[in-house]
Amino acid sequence: MHKTNITADTDQIKIDYLFVYGTLRKACKSGAHNEYLGGADFVSNAKVRGQLFMVGDYPGLVTSEVGQWVVGEIYLLSNQAQLHDLDLYEGCAKNSPQPHEYYRCIHEVALNNGDIVKAWVYVYQQDTQALMSIHSGDFLSA
Repeated sequence: MHKTNITADTDQIKIDYLFVYGTLRKACKSGAHNEYLGGADFVSNAKVRGQLFMVGDYPGLVTSEVGQWVVGEIYLLSNQAQLHDLDLYEGCAKNSPQPHEYYRCIHEVALNNGDIVKAWVYVYQQDTQALMSIHSGDFLSA
């Protein structure tokens, strides 16, 4: 997997796919899926290389080039405005209090059929040393 680091203004980059791995997954009982992904089309179950950590009652993904897989889902966003609402939810909008727990970047994601797509991913950027690792790579079976 190759992580694409984007240093430009992410509002100016058009990527229509979003990878979700935690409270935004459709089977999560938080209700966030219905609120923030309404109108988005489910594409496939998917996975990225990285490690999940428990950050309170939600997960944080730290991506890597090798190692474990983190499972989730890929959605085709209905419009770019959804990204703004998702940034607010993830606490990484331009006006969100600093320091942000997450940042949104483009990452290659493996679909269940083996295809690779570039998708937006929210990556945890705080220290994980004191956090519990989710060894299964699946927040819903942590």
